[in-house]
Amino acid sequence: MEQKATETDQDSITRRFFMGWGLPVFIGIASLAAFLLTVLRMPFPVLLPGKSGRFKIGTKADLPPGTIKYFKDDQVYVFSDQDGIFAISAVCTHLGCIVSKDENGFVCPCHGSRYNLEGKLEKGPAPKDLPWYSVSRLPNNQLVVDKKKSVKPGIRFT
Repeated sequence: MEQKATETDQDSITRRFFMGWGLPVFIGIASLAAFLLTVLRMPFPVLLPGKSGRFKIGTKADLPPGTIKYFKDDQVYVFSDQDGIFAISAVCTHLGCIVSKDENGFVCPCHGSRYNLEGKLEKGPAPKDLPWYSVSRLPNNQLVVDKKKSVKPGIRFT
């Protein structure tokens, strides 16, 4: 007696084939691909070098008292007054928008935080004042702002 295969028998054969051969082959190919991608990526650094956080702003003669300069690439305002030179971040402490300078201080265009000319928070959702950055002089008399070194508000380079 000959027995005919039913549809359910053929489905189980297909599943059995897949579980016996298809799945292990697929897992093997995927593992090999992941290994090869890892090996091929090894010569390239995971972290690319970024900006150092230090940038030149000129000499003291370039910044006479009353000067205000905005360094767009570094998002920093540099001020020079009778007491010295100081740098204030242009990044709002609320959500990181870039503040605009007006006659009374700084205004965040995103949510309306206001800071005075020394970066002190006056109103708005921002949680704290704008940070001040260290200003120092190189041996060649160039002044440098270091965004990785915060200083207390009021500290100026003289």
